[in-house]
Amino acid sequence: MVFRLSSCLTRPLRLAGLLPLIFFQSAAEDTVSSFDCLDPRDRVGTYSVRRGETTTVCLYVGPAGNWNSNVSYKRFSVNLVADEFSSYQIPGSFSALATASDENNPSGSHIFAASQESLSFLRRYIDVPLQRVYPFLTAIIDVDKGDVVGITWDDACVFCEMSECQMNTYNFDGSVVTAEQAKQPVEGCYLTREQCLGFVASGSTQCDLKLYVVWTGTDADGNALLSSDSRFSMFPRNRIEESVTGAYDKMLEDLKNMKDTITDTVTGQRG
Repeated sequence: MVFRLSSCLTRPLRLAGLLPLIFFQSAAEDTVSSFDCLDPRDRVGTYSVRRGETTTVCLYVGPAGNWNSNVSYKRFSVNLVADEFSSYQIPGSFSALATASDENNPSGSHIFAASQESLSFLRRYIDVPLQRVYPFLTAIIDVDKGDVVGITWDDACVFCEMSECQMNTYNFDGSVVTAEQAKQPVEGCYLTREQCLGFVASGSTQCDLKLYVVWTGTDADGNALLSSDSRFSMFPRNRIEESVTGAYDKMLEDLKNMKDTITDTVTGQRG
């Protein structure tokens, strides 16, 4: 099967059903094993992954640092169609979390993906000290006969020049993970906080949390899961960079047009 970059970047992505947002505050004795991800309405019926049927994926959002201690966090759950290139976005999340990070989490915020009992490594979303935002997130869910056996992060360095790609993967105790330890890409591209504020001002959701999801392995019926072939890192790097650059250029043009419109309006009123 041939996947075209243009359709991958612009086509509608299917959601099988967004579950209610679930808010938690972990107890002091909680460990990473407590962060499971199953549909609370049907934990048994939706447990096994089957191609073309719904399966639950979660995105956990909380402070940067040690998640093995008592931390406050939020879990966003969604039912996706297994083995379809999918995504879900949390509208307004950049503005909300940037403000919350400034006030309550001076180091910023971390996120991770989960499905069944499997968890990804942590990734930083907002880095307050360096004024950076890491919005490029693609989770690759590894399945063996319907059971999720692992979640890795796709290479997020395809969205920028390699010189701008920074380490961005952590253990649940907050320590840095190397590529040798994780056996997966551990770096990612970032946008500056100033750039993200520009996107917000122009009405763009470029910096909001958005998790892309693909699958690999075999489902409960032994069918091969192939959507991982459509992840961003499978396409030429220059095409991906052009897409990001185009979004940034459009944001600048939108802001310029807004400024010109306001100037013309004020001038007209004075005249």
